[in-house]
Amino acid sequence: MTEAEKHSFYHRQAWLQKREAILRRDHWECQECRRRLKKASAEGVRLVGADRELRRATLVHHIKHLEDHPELGLDDDNLEAVCETCHNVLHGRTPEAWGTKKAKRRATVERW
Repeated sequence: MTEAEKHSFYHRQAWLQKREAILRRDHWECQECRRRLKKASAEGVRLVGADRELRRATLVHHIKHLEDHPELGLDDDNLEAVCETCHNVLHGRTPEAWGTKKAKRRATVERW
């Protein structure tokens, strides 16, 4: 699936309606946060800070990515509500993945 096809998909009425339905189905709660909390509870692990929160879902994540499985783009079983933080982690967009590039950029932007 090309970037143009993805862009078109995410602007179609069918996707916008499905997105809303999935967020309602999951009660606007991040399903990834829910799994993290459940796992920690089962393992007796005490979470701290923001990791203890069940964050509000604002995005809908394709479990099997749209690029690889366009036929599952609107499949309820392939969609879950997630918060922005968890969505970034699921796609590998974390500060650790940015490496020193972000640190260098931050250092050059700061004014002392």
